[in-house]
Amino acid sequence: MTWCGRLGEMKEERPTIVLLLDESSRSIAGEVGIGAEEEGVPLAWDVMEGDAKKLAWEAANRSRLRVGIGVTQEGCALTLANLDPGKPLIYHEDGGALRWLGQAAARLVKGLPLPPMPQLAKSTFNKGKARVQASEQEVAAVIAKVLRQMGLA
Repeated sequence: MTWCGRLGEMKEERPTIVLLLDESSRSIAGEVGIGAEEEGVPLAWDVMEGDAKKLAWEAANRSRLRVGIGVTQEGCALTLANLDPGKPLIYHEDGGALRWLGQAAARLVKGLPLPPMPQLAKSTFNKGKARVQASEQEVAAVIAKVLRQMGLA
């Protein structure tokens, strides 16, 4: 079974998390895919221009699961289709959280708690208009709130 493949090339038309990357980040698609695979949720990827926030929102809107990830050299983001395109659920200016983002996206789909968050210096999440340093518990609380609003929790 293919767990991580390019959009349009996967053999099964199963619902997938969608990952959009800029051209310079293409080589890391597998790292995000490994995180999703560990949770048993397939991931499809493609290349597109834009910043990580825009790519994540576009990915979420292409995904039948409504969960998307965007990755560029400047950062990576995880969001849901119904969120503001400029305010992803999770945003990292550090690309070190790629595998974790795949796991987190898969757990969102499954309605499970997020995996432990890696220690990253520039981690932020959307909390109203302010961008703040986030603890794992704060991120989990925001995700739980969004899932409740969507009727998934």
